[in-house]
Amino acid sequence: MNRAARSQLPVATPNGEVHIPLPRRVGLVETPEPAADATILLPKSPTEEEAERRQRRAAWQRRIAWGAPALVTLVLCVIGLTGPGLWADELATWGITTVSWSELWRQLDGTDATIGPYYVLIRVWTIAFGDSDLSLRLPSVLAMVGAAAVVGRIGTRLGSHQIGLLAGLTFAILPITTRFGQEARPYALATLAAAVATLLLLRMLERFTLGIALMYAAAVAALGLMHLVALLLLAAHGLAVLLMKPKLLWRWTPSAIAGLIPLLPIILIGRRQQGTQIGWIPFTDLHQVEAYALEFFGGALIGGAVLALGVAAISRERGAVVAISLGVVPVGLLMALGSVTHIWQQRYVLYTIVGWAVLVGLLLAKRGLLAAISAMVALVVLALPGHAEVRKSSFRYQDTKAVVALIERDYRPGDGIVYGLKDRGPGVLNRDIIAHYLPADRRPTDLLMDRPMRTDGWMVASEHQDVAARLGETQRLWVLRLGEYGDPLDDLDGAKKDVLKERYDVTESWWTTGYTVALLTRKDSA
Repeated sequence: MNRAARSQLPVATPNGEVHIPLPRRVGLVETPEPAADATILLPKSPTEEEAERRQRRAAWQRRIAWGAPALVTLVLCVIGLTGPGLWADELATWGITTVSWSELWRQLDGTDATIGPYYVLIRVWTIAFGDSDLSLRLPSVLAMVGAAAVVGRIGTRLGSHQIGLLAGLTFAILPITTRFGQEARPYALATLAAAVATLLLLRMLERFTLGIALMYAAAVAALGLMHLVALLLLAAHGLAVLLMKPKLLWRWTPSAIAGLIPLLPIILIGRRQQGTQIGWIPFTDLHQVEAYALEFFGGALIGGAVLALGVAAISRERGAVVAISLGVVPVGLLMALGSVTHIWQQRYVLYTIVGWAVLVGLLLAKRGLLAAISAMVALVVLALPGHAEVRKSSFRYQDTKAVVALIERDYRPGDGIVYGLKDRGPGVLNRDIIAHYLPADRRPTDLLMDRPMRTDGWMVASEHQDVAARLGETQRLWVLRLGEYGDPLDDLDGAKKDVLKERYDVTESWWTTGYTVALLTRKDSA
């Protein structure tokens, strides 16, 4: 043993005490403290890894359940988006974007106040993105894409991502979804608001909270701002609450009323304008009921299949009750009202397709993967004829681009034009066709107009009463009528018919979808 080691051994002192020497300090060794945020990672068990994989897979499935329908809707709505021209109602949307803000408020005070918020939205949109057909229709495209995503979320909320995916895809492939996703009117936005309100209702049925109630009220307000008649949705929701959870009525009712409060000014103004806005709508009869069955979904084949599958899905389950109430109640109520007042139009209850799509999703999700895929393929095939139809101008009542093409082809400088101001339907909007599609240097002169459209609170243009004086020596004259007339001068309003028959010969006359176009030449031109 060396000396250093011996020096560390105990030593006995003479008085008997034992001295234990302390070890010699040769240096300071510091043990590093672990970092404050340091964590010790232990290997995961196979069970934990499998649970994490399932969670990631479920998250992706939920995203696909709303993402795939949204993508399919976007693709279908973009295909042929600018094919047909703007029809009369869409021209009304375009026209309101051409006036000043002060004139817009005057216009809404006289007509169309019930969809005034939509006009304001489009006015802001066109300031940023222009007033082309593409720009005017794009908000509806985006609204339908959002609605498809919400339908997917509704199905997921009702039990599984399979329900959401199948319901969302059913909504996406319906030709009527594309039809109104390609229209510059508020119905697609109302469908989105109705889908959101229905999703929130399902959450309310699961667990009522103040936050959900406030969001529901906001969705109801948004629905009414886009279209007041769409508020029939509340009757469907109220019935669903009564059937599923009656005790919730005293909480749901204040939520619904809260959504109606911001709409009171629009409701009051709308009642005053009712005669001028919807007085032209015929009363509901068996023909309208038949048309609903054949046309509502965009085609008789796809409509019949969806209705059959939807009826087969009816049950006492929460999702089925909410969906069938949404699909049936607003339609039934509006038809009943339409038998006593001028109000029934299929597009006013467009949002009810949400209920039918959810019903189809509920049914197919129970039938297994192979049956669900087969059914979806069959629905796609049945929808194809409808998709071809809704992209035709004839499905939009009027082919405005054909009118423009005829005039452009044979136009000559110095040509004039006369409009049928009181034609069957919105003939007052005939001037918008020429103003929107033809540049100022390539359009016939509007010979009779005194006051332009949408001026001083008047939507309709005023015309000079002395027709003969205004026509002057014009050699060639175009006549544009809304409707199909064997004689283009038949029932022409005011003194126009007599003066034109006396001074002009009808050289050529054409029918396009919804319009009669004629070219007249002066009798003494030879």
